[in-house]
Amino acid sequence: MSEENGDDVISEEVLYEKIDHYLLTFGTDRSLMCVSELDGFLTALGCSIKELEPDVWLNAIWGADEDQPTWDSTEQEDEFLSLVLIMYMETMNSLLFGDFYPVYLEQEVDGEFTILVEEWCVGFIRGAKLIGLGIGGDREFFDEVLAPVRLFGTEAGWDKLEGMVDEEVNFWKETLEPSILRLVKHYHPEMQATSKAEEKRTLH
Repeated sequence: MSEENGDDVISEEVLYEKIDHYLLTFGTDRSLMCVSELDGFLTALGCSIKELEPDVWLNAIWGADEDQPTWDSTEQEDEFLSLVLIMYMETMNSLLFGDFYPVYLEQEVDGEFTILVEEWCVGFIRGAKLIGLGIGGDREFFDEVLAPVRLFGTEAGWDKLEGMVDEEVNFWKETLEPSILRLVKHYHPEMQATSKAEEKRTLH
């Protein structure tokens, strides 16, 4: 498959494959490990009115200072930065222009496909902590809108999920995107973002 679609425009499939390759190759246990986690991380950054310098959140992708990758070449580093900035702009635009597409993973077991939201939520929690999302203000509101992402993105939440029946788990999955959109509009009332659930992007 060609890596380009049109004039020097990288395809979504190739973009995700390349980013996944870099994260898996250079990441540590403290790094974001896949495109789904990265998308959740970037979405959290886009929810807040606080803006971080790119160097801050780019370094946070890998974890602590000692987790920063040792690149094989400057060209390799430049390519990764370029790919991540493309994804960052896509994520911000999706929130700004009303086409919220979380990038979830998809799992196949015995011919049955299941959407996995956990990785995306783990990434969102990472981004939320980095930017201080939900600190101060209306605690009740933040607890409500962050409840689904905390359920699927933290160890405490996973323990709770183990005690739920499938109907409960599905209910919380269905509240995830509307809750994130409420958070986006709380900070950015001018945004008209809506969730296009029937057109979710998934990675296989």
